[in-house]
Amino acid sequence: MAFNRFSILVAIRLVLIGATMFAGIWSFFETDSYMSPIGFSVLTLAQFGMLFYFINQTRKDLLVFFKSFDNRDFNKAYTEHVWGQSKDELKVAFNNVLKTFKTLSLEREEQYQYLKLINEHVSVGLISYKSDGRIDLMNKSASQLLGVPPLGKVNQLENHDPVLWEQIQSLAVGEQTVIVPTTSKRKLAVANKRFKLAEEDYTLISFQDISAELEEREMDAWQKLIRVLTHEIMNSVTPVVSLTTAVKMIMQDEKGKLKAEALPREDLEDVFKSMVAIEKRGQGLLGFVKAYRDYTRPPVPEIARVNLFSWLNDTLQIYKTEMDGVTVNIDRNIAEDHFIEVDEKLMSQVFINLLKNAAEAMKGMESPHIDISANYIDEKMHLSITDNGPGIPLNILDEVFVPFFTTKTEGNGIGLSLSKQIMKAHRGDITVESGSLGTKFTLKV
Repeated sequence: MAFNRFSILVAIRLVLIGATMFAGIWSFFETDSYMSPIGFSVLTLAQFGMLFYFINQTRKDLLVFFKSFDNRDFNKAYTEHVWGQSKDELKVAFNNVLKTFKTLSLEREEQYQYLKLINEHVSVGLISYKSDGRIDLMNKSASQLLGVPPLGKVNQLENHDPVLWEQIQSLAVGEQTVIVPTTSKRKLAVANKRFKLAEEDYTLISFQDISAELEEREMDAWQKLIRVLTHEIMNSVTPVVSLTTAVKMIMQDEKGKLKAEALPREDLEDVFKSMVAIEKRGQGLLGFVKAYRDYTRPPVPEIARVNLFSWLNDTLQIYKTEMDGVTVNIDRNIAEDHFIEVDEKLMSQVFINLLKNAAEAMKGMESPHIDISANYIDEKMHLSITDNGPGIPLNILDEVFVPFFTTKTEGNGIGLSLSKQIMKAHRGDITVESGSLGTKFTLKV
């Protein structure tokens, strides 16, 4: 509508210019007066001047309008009324556009201030920097957690904590790790992410203080370990004390002195049985301490390229005699040319331990079977060992990886906890799911 009015005004001026030019030519040839052609010529030139002024003024208005966007100045207002009550539709359009952008600008500023307020009050430290290292965002929490003042460039961290800077540089995209800055001595969970914004590459690093959480978990782990150790030691020491007391009573008379005469055969047999029982409990306690010592020595894997299909079949062939009638099914989707990077001996130890546990859990059942499958999820190989046993009770499911925890009458309870250690040494993990239809252990590596 605005440009329709502009076109009409230009057209009117062009028509007037044409009319005055025609009148000037006509008067030159049809009249004897020289004033008429001169007058019409002057009028024509004046019309050209007015047309130029009108177009140039509109051009200036457009130029000022577009410059207001360059300068982010949306406060300018154009006079809409001309010639009394009529409106200049172009000026109306200018004002509407400027009002819209002013509203958007205010909303954007409000959102920025809102996010800035949140950013300064969250407990997670945030540092965002561009590809040239210039820090675009560093909140108060980041300064407090790292123990450094606000920085202009991310490499200035090296001046405050060289070790921290080296750890941040070594972080892969999307990787998470735990670091302890020398400036603050806090345990921080660190993660980084890269993104592109307005054709600019950014890196966002987050820092979260997990000291309290780790201390709580560490305390919980110690309490579980002490509970298991106390249980095992008491189970061994209590009968030893009872038996030594019984032997002492047999070897002493009523006055508490050692019997000089020969002991009756029945008493000698009791003493012998007591000594045998003490020996067994002592050996059990010694075995428990040895298992504890072995557990406290984390395994160091020697990584090699291993054929998954051959490794599974070879291990099953070796352990086949111990399966006690359990049928083992290997997923046909496991290709014969599939390779994994692991320590074959350590992984066999984990695999055999899971097979053994599954076979023991299904002992006495009809048609016991174990299904083995493998697939890739998030670039990690997931090897699943699933049985159709009675399952693990829900109340102890979280305890199965606790060192020395066991529900068996025999065993030291370090099989699964050691398996967890081995998988962690491979930068992997082991998880368990269980229900009334069976149990599934998954090795992630």
